[in-house]
Amino acid sequence: MLDFEKDVVQLFDAHQIDFEFESKEHLLISETLTIIFIPICSIRDYIVPDNLPESTIKTIRIWQDEYMQHKEIIDSRILSLIGISQRVHARQTRVKAIDKLALKHFLIRNHLNVPTSARHRYGLFRQQELVAVAAFGRHCPVQDQGITYRSHELIRYCSLLNTTVVGGLSKLIHHFEKEKSPEHLMTYVDREWSDGRSYQNLGFKKVAITPPQRYWLAKDANERLLEKNLSKSQRQEKEESEGWRLMTNLGNLKLVKYLK
Repeated sequence: MLDFEKDVVQLFDAHQIDFEFESKEHLLISETLTIIFIPICSIRDYIVPDNLPESTIKTIRIWQDEYMQHKEIIDSRILSLIGISQRVHARQTRVKAIDKLALKHFLIRNHLNVPTSARHRYGLFRQQELVAVAAFGRHCPVQDQGITYRSHELIRYCSLLNTTVVGGLSKLIHHFEKEKSPEHLMTYVDREWSDGRSYQNLGFKKVAITPPQRYWLAKDANERLLEKNLSKSQRQEKEESEGWRLMTNLGNLKLVKYLK
């Protein structure tokens, strides 16, 4: 068992969660969650299959390099998925616009993806504590099914570590809709962490699956490079090196909420 697998096993043990660990398959299975571990040392080219079987048990994928760099965030997300987190009800919070710096700092501490400087930024505050944020892009015209919409993108939603804001996403979206009157709201959801169900419950519809992205991972799991950002010579250098491995993720779900 690798270190990052041991850490998650210990996390489950600490919270007295029943599970099975399949060491040969790098799987941890509980009643409500399956975790697929992807260790860098055991792969050369790890290509995730496009077609995934439907399952009533939520399945997530954890890459070794991401866990090494974002252990606290990933642990928080795992516990939240199995219902272990501090629960804050959206009715206990108020919505307030926040600046770029506040958004950046919150995302760095609480979100796996890189921060964004979105045009519209909102936070949910419980008294003086910021417990969730949402970031929306500026409007642009979008052609969808023969209709031109004034569209915005929900770029990020994120709650405080070890905290579930019940109704938080709904409250922030509703506030944005009331304030900016979008005609078309779209977002992307990481398929390695979500099936998009929480967004569908808020009126979004699945409209597409984006192609998987290809990454080069350093053998020591300390660096991950998006292949499309590399020059041809840089890609060739990675291919010829024993210190790098190619992988693809699952891509994203694209979801749209029609408001016109």
